[in-house]
Amino acid sequence: MSGGLQEGKICGRRTSKNPSSQIVEEFQVLNNKVQVIFTSDFSNEERFTGFAAYYVAVDVNECTDFADVPCSHFCNNFIGGYFCSCPPEYFLHDDMRNCGVNCSGDVFTELIGEITSPNYPSLYPENSRCEYQIVLEEGFQVVVTVRREDFDVESDSEGNCADSLIFVTRDQQFGPYCGNGFPGPLRIETNSNVLDIIFQTDQTGQKKGWKLRYHGDPIPCPKEIAANSFWEPEKEKYVYKDVVKITCQEGFEVVQERAGLPYFYSTCQSNGKWSNSRLVCEPVDCGSPDPIQNGKVEEPEDTAFGAVVHYTCNEPYYYLQTEESGEYHCAANGSWVNELLGTELPKCVPVCGIPTEMFEGTQRIFGGKAAKIENFPWQVFFASPRAGGALIDERWVLTAAHVVEKERNPTMHVGSTLVIRDRLKNAQELTAERVFFHPGWEFMEDPDTRKNFDNDIALVQLKDPVKLGPKVSLICLPGKSSNYSLSKGSLGLISGWGKTEDKNHVVHLRGAMIPVATLRECQQVKPKNRNVNVNSYVFTDNMICAGGNGGIDSCEGDSGGPLAVKISDEGKPKFYVAGLVSWGPECGTYGIYTRVQNYIDWIMKTMQENSIPSIN
Repeated sequence: MSGGLQEGKICGRRTSKNPSSQIVEEFQVLNNKVQVIFTSDFSNEERFTGFAAYYVAVDVNECTDFADVPCSHFCNNFIGGYFCSCPPEYFLHDDMRNCGVNCSGDVFTELIGEITSPNYPSLYPENSRCEYQIVLEEGFQVVVTVRREDFDVESDSEGNCADSLIFVTRDQQFGPYCGNGFPGPLRIETNSNVLDIIFQTDQTGQKKGWKLRYHGDPIPCPKEIAANSFWEPEKEKYVYKDVVKITCQEGFEVVQERAGLPYFYSTCQSNGKWSNSRLVCEPVDCGSPDPIQNGKVEEPEDTAFGAVVHYTCNEPYYYLQTEESGEYHCAANGSWVNELLGTELPKCVPVCGIPTEMFEGTQRIFGGKAAKIENFPWQVFFASPRAGGALIDERWVLTAAHVVEKERNPTMHVGSTLVIRDRLKNAQELTAERVFFHPGWEFMEDPDTRKNFDNDIALVQLKDPVKLGPKVSLICLPGKSSNYSLSKGSLGLISGWGKTEDKNHVVHLRGAMIPVATLRECQQVKPKNRNVNVNSYVFTDNMICAGGNGGIDSCEGDSGGPLAVKISDEGKPKFYVAGLVSWGPECGTYGIYTRVQNYIDWIMKTMQENSIPSIN
């Protein structure tokens, strides 16, 4: 037995086949150890002499006597053993059987060169790992070219690489490559100045190997440098140390910690990347649009360049002063801009002259009828002296000068029909900031003896703006055109809390419709009180005569209240304050009203020069 195998079995009587030799059987055991086993049983009918065996040690040639060659290159036999050796320039691996080649450690620094596998174009060595390195100066990239016919590296039947060629940079790997003919691109741009070349072979199969050429190109930087921008100078290719100025497109900016810049500079670096890559052109952000008084702006989903927002006014009491001024877009300079107003915010101006409900009185407040405050939402109540006024602006009340001649800080209310104390709690109380008298108004020490009511007009500036709504709104001012001129028979509405037929002041607002008359008709009134001489009063073109039809007239307590006349403005009926209750020869006849149209310039100038800035 040798190595667990039975080499032979002998029994019986044997004679030598060679007459000159006594050896009857010979065994050659390719092992340095053999076991001899002799077995007998109890049934021997005769006595046998047994056996005699002789052995001798014979040297084995491991280099030739085994099917598997123990050495990859040279096998050297000696008595009792063998050793492997390698050709020149090869070395013996640690397994003491396989040879490899010393092909690592070469570093190539020239800008152009050629590298081959060991022994090229002869067969390359097996069981080898060859490592080469190309190192160029910064700013250059290694470009490798391999011709198809210069490449033959072992692969299996399925195309998998038994041996392989690999190119490796810091950021990427090219390969592995193998096969008959180079399978990669004809030109490999590595974008790196350092390239490792690794050639790995196994212990089977050998081919002629490969040959490559390389050269250094200036490392290019991407042609597309930054989004949403343009740059100069423009070049077909940017390489190491090239500098460009990057300018953001309209509506974009470079956002930095403190401010936005329209441009920045970038340099092509040695690693093929642009400097200042953290800087990007981002859309200009206009931020949230500013609010406006008496209006609102829709909250935009986006406030960046090109975004659009719309302003609207609190309808139906306010409207945009400039048509088509509600749309704003985020401009390139970071401002919200309107085509008509630019960066100026739109203004919501109060609607004037449109009552919530029309007055339905047809009677021709003396002789009038009870009214709702919604019929005359511009009506202002003066508590002391008891009088009236017209709301013409959120901060301005128009009234007769004689009403505020003695009381420069009048108590006023709007929005209430009843002027009793409990009801006035729900009305808006108005506080006077200042009173402006027309410069032509003549002050008197004893106003009760006044005969001249020329220029009987005053403006009361309010400390705070009035809050408009269904019960409080403005009456329009007249224009200068002839459309606002009154003629005999023109109808107007008067309203107030003055005396009625029973000579008592009313607490419920009353209104009436009266016709316009001529001044001569007022001059011809004969008062019941013989002590009153109408001809002693001054009549001017600044006055309007109205009433005198069926006992309908304004009276004491109505002073300063408006004579409202309806006019069609662009097809929309509106009321404007044509006159202010000034004086009259006798209640129930005709009344004299200040002609407001004659004072438009003074009214507008006074309000403009003394306007109080609005706070949004």
